[in-house]
Amino acid sequence: MAFQTWQVGLDIQNGQLCALGIQRRRNGWQLRHWWQHTLPQDTLRNGLVQRPDAIVALLQRWRRQLPSRISLRVGFPPQLVMQRQVTLPTLQLREPDRSSYIVAAARRFFPIAPEALALDYRSGSGEEAAVYLTAARREALQNWLDCLHQASLTPDVLELTPGALCALAQALGLDAPAALVHRLSDHWLWYAPDATEQTWGWCTLEEAADFGALQQRYLQQCGDIWYSSALAEARPEGTHALMPLAALQCYQPPLPVCDGTFSLAAGLALRPHDC
Repeated sequence: MAFQTWQVGLDIQNGQLCALGIQRRRNGWQLRHWWQHTLPQDTLRNGLVQRPDAIVALLQRWRRQLPSRISLRVGFPPQLVMQRQVTLPTLQLREPDRSSYIVAAARRFFPIAPEALALDYRSGSGEEAAVYLTAARREALQNWLDCLHQASLTPDVLELTPGALCALAQALGLDAPAALVHRLSDHWLWYAPDATEQTWGWCTLEEAADFGALQQRYLQQCGDIWYSSALAEARPEGTHALMPLAALQCYQPPLPVCDGTFSLAAGLALRPHDC
């Protein structure tokens, strides 16, 4: 049955909506569906959906194009989350003590009552006795879930949009030091595994008006940079074209004219299942 299920990435941004559906075949991933629709520039404000009725109607029409059985992965705005690294007192800490410790840490790190937060965490790799704690206001999370549920869409995963770039880098088999940058109409996203601080990030165009400013401020230590954009613009000099459909092995024409527009939707669709 897993081979019959489409993995669908849904990316909603100011200016446009992109969706991509893929299906596992014996020789790799097959592109089964792609969809793109123009949206107003005020669809989202600070990451929150401002036009739920219009979005719901649009998503309802889109849902009818898909099979009944899908694994839906939706991009969640990084503007809505807070993250901290928490060092555990011991690697042997087990549940429920582990969860209690993390909730207590959230009380210290985030200036919001824990009951008003939706908390998630993942363990560090290797010998690292740390977890990476992600928190979002429950009302912000519910803003997105209500919109999706009204369109009969139930996401298996809400993934931070920079996390989609991480999944895309892995699916493309890019060298570990490679950085990915995706430009949207009102902000930048990047994934940079060799960054000295956070391996992913975002910033508004007010903070970095062009790619040169972004690179100078956040990506000085990065070597090869793979670049895609939701806009019709020339690729910055010195970058490589990020072509997300290259991660697939089978295609079904017609294909998108500018596949870089689908970088986030593709990364969401390609995202591995959580263990």
